Amino acid sequence: MSNISFSRNLVKGKIAETVFSQMFRDSGNFTVLEFGYEKIVPELVQQGYDEKSEILETLKTAPDFAVINKNSKEIRLIEVKYRHTLRDDDILKCAQRMLDSWNPSFLFLATQDRFYFDEVKTICDKKGVISLLDYSVVSKDLQDKYSKILKDFESDN
Repeated sequence: MSNISFSRNLVKGKIAETVFSQMFRDSGNFTVLEFGYEKIVPELVQQGYDEKSEILETLKTAPDFAVINKNSKEIRLIEVKYRHTLRDDDILKCAQRMLDSWNPSFLFLATQDRFYFDEVKTICDKKGVISLLDYSVVSKDLQDKYSKILKDFESDN
């Protein structure tokens, strides 16, 4: 993979994370906290922890966000991914990695067509099949608004 390709995929991933966090915040039902490796590990290393320690190795697989439902107070750890197309084998691989390290956790998938969301254990049980993000979680209007952002990015590149 070329540096340009790698950078492009990195940017798509960051856009997916931004779309996810803004869309869930915009729904008014969730508090979204950045949780991933990029946020936690540098601070711990700065505090003197060895990058090769077992706990830091586990944190390298940390989900991107901790999301709190404002009504139920339930906390969910959520990994966010962007995929141009859905492939069950790829989804299963992502879900299995999360299940091995962070159970329970959830996977949010942004694609050009729709958003998908499910518990990783369910995805593994269903061999990589992931459910659509339900309109009762985030309204259709809001999903359409944020889906347009992804589509605009793709059409510009």
